[in-house]
Amino acid sequence: VEYMAARKIQTKWRTFVWRQDFVVYMAARKIQANWRAAVCRDLYLHQIAAKIIQTKWRSYVCRKEYVEYMAARKIQTKWRSFVWRQDFVVYMAARKIQANWRAA
Repeated sequence: VEYMAARKIQTKWRTFVWRQDFVVYMAARKIQANWRAAVCRDLYLHQIAAKIIQTKWRSYVCRKEYVEYMAARKIQTKWRSFVWRQDFVVYMAARKIQANWRAA
């Protein structure tokens, strides 16, 4: 009888201790999960911020290069137009001289 009572008490004690350990384990697990989630969220936010900064920078550089390209294109267009006009003036002068020479 004493053996059965001692066994029952030991079983109840082990169950109590196991439950206490399990509660601590579950609390620690929940704390760790929340901590990992917070770290992951911070990392994600940093990655999003870095992506936004990189996108803005690439956009700025691309826009700057486009403006330079358009300026160079405009200069080239004006230069070609100037050269063409100069050649056209020479051509018209030569044509006038030839027309007068043939007419005389």
